[in-house]
Amino acid sequence: MQTVSDSAVVVDEKTDKKPEEKTERRELKRFLVPGLIAGLVLALCLAGTFFFLWLQTADPQPEDVSEFLSAQTSSVEERAIQVTNLLLTYDSTNLDEVTAKMLAISTGNFKQQYQDLIEEQGLGEALGEAKASSRGQILQGPDVAFSGPSEAVAILNVTQTTQNKENPAGTTVNYVIRITLVDTADGGWKADSVDLLEAG
Repeated sequence: MQTVSDSAVVVDEKTDKKPEEKTERRELKRFLVPGLIAGLVLALCLAGTFFFLWLQTADPQPEDVSEFLSAQTSSVEERAIQVTNLLLTYDSTNLDEVTAKMLAISTGNFKQQYQDLIEEQGLGEALGEAKASSRGQILQGPDVAFSGPSEAVAILNVTQTTQNKENPAGTTVNYVIRITLVDTADGGWKADSVDLLEAG
């Protein structure tokens, strides 16, 4: 809605980073620089993940729930697909364009982490040196659930194939990812966090 050597773009994290921020940053790197995660071999079976609707309103009536879903679900699905495609498909020639699009549809910590990875940690330069590229596809989803009127979660099963000059045939990895989206006043639904649930 992936193999460069570990030494290529590693930049020391500031010592005052909170542990949870470091964890989120590592997960983001796994999508954008899969080549940096050497030897990713996880024997986890892909499984479809489904969420049930939970709407935080006082005694919601069935017609209210139906109206809310019909008005919002398609927008959330569309945005989750956009975010996923930008995360999984990129190379050194289009990274600036991909970055601009991603920053326009993201917010909060995720937006900051993505921007830091591109600007401070030299992702574009690393991709260029390695002649690396990534192509992804959504296999299943997005499955959308609402945790409130302005917050939703989308679950997707995806596949990502990365190539570089050392591995022109490419390496393919499947993921289950969770995207949390919030409804903003200035740009509709935007990605607030992206989490890796399974990989293999």
